[in-house]
Amino acid sequence: MSDFQTAEVPVLVVGAGPTGLMMALELARHGIRCRIIDKTPEISPLSKALVIHARTLEIFENIGIADQFLAVGVKAHGASFYASGKRIAHLSFDHIESRYNFALMLPQHDTESLLARHLENFGVTIDRSIELIDFTQDADGVTASLRLPDGHTETCRSEYLIGCDGAHSVVRHSLNLPFEGLEYEESFALADTMVNSSLPDDEISGFASEKGVLFFFPITGGRYRLIADVNTAAAHGEPTLAELQAIVDEHCGSDVRLHDPKWMTYFKIHRRQATSYRVKRVFLAGDAAHIHSPAGGQGMNTGLQDAYNLAWKLALTLKGVVRPAVLDSYSAERHAVGRSVLKSTDAMTRFMVLRNPVAIGIRNRVVALLSSTEMFSNLMPRTTSELSVNYRGSAIVGEHHEGIFRAITALGSGPRAGDRAPDASGLTLGNRNSIRFFELLRGDDHKLLLFAGPHADQSELTHLASIANQINSKFSRNAVTYLVLPANLPDAPDWNGQIIMDREEALHRAYHAAGSCAYVIRPDGYLGYRSLPADAQRLIEFLKAIFN
Repeated sequence: MSDFQTAEVPVLVVGAGPTGLMMALELARHGIRCRIIDKTPEISPLSKALVIHARTLEIFENIGIADQFLAVGVKAHGASFYASGKRIAHLSFDHIESRYNFALMLPQHDTESLLARHLENFGVTIDRSIELIDFTQDADGVTASLRLPDGHTETCRSEYLIGCDGAHSVVRHSLNLPFEGLEYEESFALADTMVNSSLPDDEISGFASEKGVLFFFPITGGRYRLIADVNTAAAHGEPTLAELQAIVDEHCGSDVRLHDPKWMTYFKIHRRQATSYRVKRVFLAGDAAHIHSPAGGQGMNTGLQDAYNLAWKLALTLKGVVRPAVLDSYSAERHAVGRSVLKSTDAMTRFMVLRNPVAIGIRNRVVALLSSTEMFSNLMPRTTSELSVNYRGSAIVGEHHEGIFRAITALGSGPRAGDRAPDASGLTLGNRNSIRFFELLRGDDHKLLLFAGPHADQSELTHLASIANQINSKFSRNAVTYLVLPANLPDAPDWNGQIIMDREEALHRAYHAAGSCAYVIRPDGYLGYRSLPADAQRLIEFLKAIFN
């Protein structure tokens, strides 16, 4: 007969990989108690997911941990692709519109260690060697049955349960959610190994031949991640160093020598996605919700951003601050992102694993041609870095524009509702000189920016101050309002709240604020609403739809 205990906690997080750790960390940062469990006794020593992209680093900056990752990771500033002994394409990450214009290479066990250490700063430790057996849910919460290290059973009662328990998710199986997709026919070899070569240590290097493709990702100190597609018939057991060296010789010649491997394996990849990321009080995030090709290195980043999207919504829901539509938006927003990642990584994978010599020749010419175009060299890094992720179709974002602004908006001028909020520097707030805008985006408040425009007169300033005072009187508990003013203005507006002085108009340019306009920024750094021009009643209607 099993033991029976009842534990009350607002949120139970199942799985302590990167996604689960991020979920628990963000809930704790937002002041929500949670419990995080994992069936493994410790962090895996395997390097696993390696790439941390720009958008994830921006998120890490927002929660105060980016510098810890930058201190130990390796910055890759670009990627080169070789065929027939020549470099046929080079892609620079310098075009990424972020202060993190690189890909940070860091083994997953280091990522997990850093996240776990930061989580402990909030007084939350991982309950390890504890396995979810099953759960039931009702109108008020979720009752989970957990197997303890000694084999006994514990019952944990929570208001919500979040499945971050990987591709073989017990949570997803218990919900009977289909995991739709397929397995690729190709097999792949992977190694975490030292490499003696002239390969750059700050760049991803890819090699193509009629035998397939091979990629080297720098880790640190002469160690690289190697991934190659291989003959499926030969991919049994674990590869030997000699077998991997033979693959390298076929692609690179004899100038690249492998030694001191830490991890070598063959693997297959899948492209699958759960049909929904939510069933009542239970959510899925990370690999429990989606798995796909490692092309582009977006898997872990997508999972981390799932957690970042869900955490603020769940926190504000538990605090009674927001309406149900906010939490409802998680599945729709992140399912669309996951679907897009699956499509793009599938296209990249199929493009790279061609075997027909004619098709390979055409591919190599296309790669060389595209990489030389400015549009592709800007678009590709922006896509893989996940800066282009947006929620434009979400039920909780909106826009208002009228008059001349209709024509401006029709031309796509400026960031739209649902887009990532742009950064800008050289701002002044109170006695803080030369700050970056992203420094103001921390916390779980929404931010309202009321731009005066570069040529505002006194009547326009008075109008903006009136809007600011109206919003502040109704929503000061939920949103922080800023007037954004350029230099050389008339008298200061009648506003006792916060004023951002945009003396070089960098913030105005970033938001294409040619005149009076308003932007609402969500706690996850995405634009929830824009109004061109600023309109008090429209803003109030939008905020009433978000907040209780």
